[in-house]
Amino acid sequence: MLALVVLWIVPLMTISRALDHDWASVWSALRVPSMNLPFSDLRVITGGIKTQQLGGNPITDNVGEALHRPMNYPRIWLYLFSWMGINESNVELVGIAFCIFYLICISLLIQQCTSAAGIVVLLIAALSVAPLFAIERANTDLLIFTLVFLVCLAGNRFLKSGVFFVAAALKIYPFAALIVDAIRRPWKERTVPLALAGLVVLSFAWQWRDFDAIRHSTPISPTLSYGVLCLKAQAAYMSRKFFVSSCVLAGFIAGVTWLVRPQLDESLWDSKPGQLFLIFAGIYVFTFAIGSNWNYRLIFLLPTLPLAIELVRVTKNAPWSIAYIATVLLAENSSARGLYQATSLGDLATWAIFVALLIILLQQASRLVFARSDISAPPKQSASSVA
Repeated sequence: MLALVVLWIVPLMTISRALDHDWASVWSALRVPSMNLPFSDLRVITGGIKTQQLGGNPITDNVGEALHRPMNYPRIWLYLFSWMGINESNVELVGIAFCIFYLICISLLIQQCTSAAGIVVLLIAALSVAPLFAIERANTDLLIFTLVFLVCLAGNRFLKSGVFFVAAALKIYPFAALIVDAIRRPWKERTVPLALAGLVVLSFAWQWRDFDAIRHSTPISPTLSYGVLCLKAQAAYMSRKFFVSSCVLAGFIAGVTWLVRPQLDESLWDSKPGQLFLIFAGIYVFTFAIGSNWNYRLIFLLPTLPLAIELVRVTKNAPWSIAYIATVLLAENSSARGLYQATSLGDLATWAIFVALLIILLQQASRLVFARSDISAPPKQSASSVA
């Protein structure tokens, strides 16, 4: 109960005080990167509506937004906000609602945790800089996080596929959740998620001009982002010696991660923490591999922690679990204002997490694809048995 009280009081009181006083200074006191506009990421969409009404293209030149930031969301957000009547006068209510959605999900995670130490870990992770960064911006990732998390708790597989499809249409990267969900199912039940995944790909192809514009207009921050494109941008400013050293270190991390990878019972993957781990691991790996992501997207690592917390009790996997939890906490706090000198540590942390999760996902995919294909195939009969 104490953990839940702290979980809700910290962000809600921060929002209340920031709205009544200076928004940026209040968040900066918590080391959270901030802008002067409250819930500024939502205002990109409300500004985009104004730009569209003026006959402009908000994805390339968002003149209706206060800072003229291009809208880096699919156009469906414009239609949703217009239909729901969301504008500058009520956008702050939407930002508070997004925060409440996130807190509900984390409350469910904490309630399901059975150890005091695990609850403390979840509370620290939930109130780290990355989640608070998402709340400060009221980024739509909070809504996507809520949709994916809540449907993972539901037992209806058709509902799960449908919600993953909607989330992918809204923000692209939940496409990975559709693929992971399809692979985890028996062969006969893969038709629906794979068909929906195909529709998502067709939707991407239809909107390729918008996505290309979004890719080029989204800035890559050297201190507030993670992913392949972020590392590529940073490498352009490295000396040759430092670049080689970084590559050697990255390779060393990948090798160690492979050697100490956990060997888990299959029953653990079928448990609720195991399912959450695989779905959200898939999303994180996808976001890391395809581009550059603002650090608030690291909230998608939080649902992977319950399984890691449970594995601390298993002697053979305890070192891996402790190292994983510590690395996630490091990544979640690497963008703290005033600690930008820790950017290299944050990059190493996000890279190590990417490698660890990719190895696990590939192992699970290999096991499920080949094992279930063997199960579904009819057993071969010998000539003597047929006779």
